[in-house]
Amino acid sequence: MNELRPFQPKSHAPLTGGARFIRGFTRIGAVVAVLVALIGVPASIASAVSTFNSAADSHRSAQCIARLARSGYTFKKKYEYSSALDYSVGGCNDYYHSYQSVGEVIAMADSPAPTFLTSDGASYLGWGLVVTGILAVAAYLIFWCIGWVFAGFTRDT
Repeated sequence: MNELRPFQPKSHAPLTGGARFIRGFTRIGAVVAVLVALIGVPASIASAVSTFNSAADSHRSAQCIARLARSGYTFKKKYEYSSALDYSVGGCNDYYHSYQSVGEVIAMADSPAPTFLTSDGASYLGWGLVVTGILAVAAYLIFWCIGWVFAGFTRDT
């Protein structure tokens, strides 16, 4: 009966070589997943804001062109053998509408101004965040699998 000793928990559990591989690659995967998220989330936000700003600029340009058309201005062709009209007169921007007819541009100007939710901005933000999440999880799992495969080559005793 003298062999009984009081219970003392171990201060640390020794890890095998395979467990060290899995733990190390899991940590690397977590760091890569965080980096993917840190890049993907701002890129998704920037893309969504850019898309919304483009829609808002297009609407403002259409309103400028419609104002000129309603005042009686006749738009000329941009190039001699092209169907594109030169809307860049009077300070208007023709980047968005040069290949649209005057009627189409007036209809666009009469439509309500785009908001973030009615433009494609919300869609770009949503899909960007979904893709970012999928890539972050995939990066984590890929590194975990690499660690798991390398752990298979170690000899645990």
